[in-house]
Amino acid sequence: MHIALLAGRSAATVWGPRVGVRWWRFGAGVLLGLAFATKWSGVYFVLFFGAMALAFDVAARRQYQVQRPWLGTVRRDVLPSGYALGLIPFAVYLATYAPWFASETAIDRHAVGQAVGRNSVVPLPDAVRSLWHYTAKAFHFHAGLTNSAGNYHPWESKPWTWPMSLRPVLYAIDQQDVAGCGAQSCVKAEMLVGTPAMWWLAVPVLAYAGWRMFVRRDWRYAVVLVGYCAGWLPWFADIDRQMYFFYAATMAPFLVMGISLVLGDILYHPGQGSERRTLGLIVVCCYVALVVTNFAWLYPVLTGLPISQQTWNLEIWLPSWR
Repeated sequence: MHIALLAGRSAATVWGPRVGVRWWRFGAGVLLGLAFATKWSGVYFVLFFGAMALAFDVAARRQYQVQRPWLGTVRRDVLPSGYALGLIPFAVYLATYAPWFASETAIDRHAVGQAVGRNSVVPLPDAVRSLWHYTAKAFHFHAGLTNSAGNYHPWESKPWTWPMSLRPVLYAIDQQDVAGCGAQSCVKAEMLVGTPAMWWLAVPVLAYAGWRMFVRRDWRYAVVLVGYCAGWLPWFADIDRQMYFFYAATMAPFLVMGISLVLGDILYHPGQGSERRTLGLIVVCCYVALVVTNFAWLYPVLTGLPISQQTWNLEIWLPSWR
């Protein structure tokens, strides 16, 4: 858009200029497709980031004083963005099933004609219809794992507990005949839990990000909010489902990005004096040291190292961690 402005093309029409191929969006589409192929909840990121990309396009056209930025986005940006952030992720998703397509013995590879009739309303290749049948079976199985159907797990959790890691997941624990901790009674446990020095700041960091985005128009924080919400909010649609804290793994990178941006604001502010910069540097260094120390303290329960029973009790900070 800036290049178009310098070339005098930003006001050529009321819709603004065409911006050409944006290869970074194509790359984003490939990565989103890989995320989708890794776990189906990756489709939420496809939708959220696609919407964010169009919002950025509208904002850019407004910034460069295009007369009709919304209509310009519809005419100039929807199709290219739909291709890069919609079609490409779907194509990458299908491409990851290449071994399944190439196999003659894969599960449900030839479901059409056996479990599925040959007649179809939509004319699709039999291989694609078989893949649809295969994935639909998996989806319905997981969708049926609900509390109302009598499915419970002692370490399941609901989305509202994830931002602060209130209910972690205990993968394994051994308290019998464990040696190597230097005490009479040893414990070896593996638990997925977020470092409190980071996770317990999620709510204030997100609130600050919202203020920076909506009030100060700092669109860097939009990526943090959109990415975090894409990994979190969709799970509220069906809270009857069995869910676990490891579903929040996709939220972690955006929490780290948000904290990093906040630390950057603390570390540097335009027009600040040397005393303010020094104070900001001290605050940032102390916080980073706190995070490293906190992670080091939790490291034994993250990796299953033998520790004493007393240390194990000290590692469990909240009643909900038991």
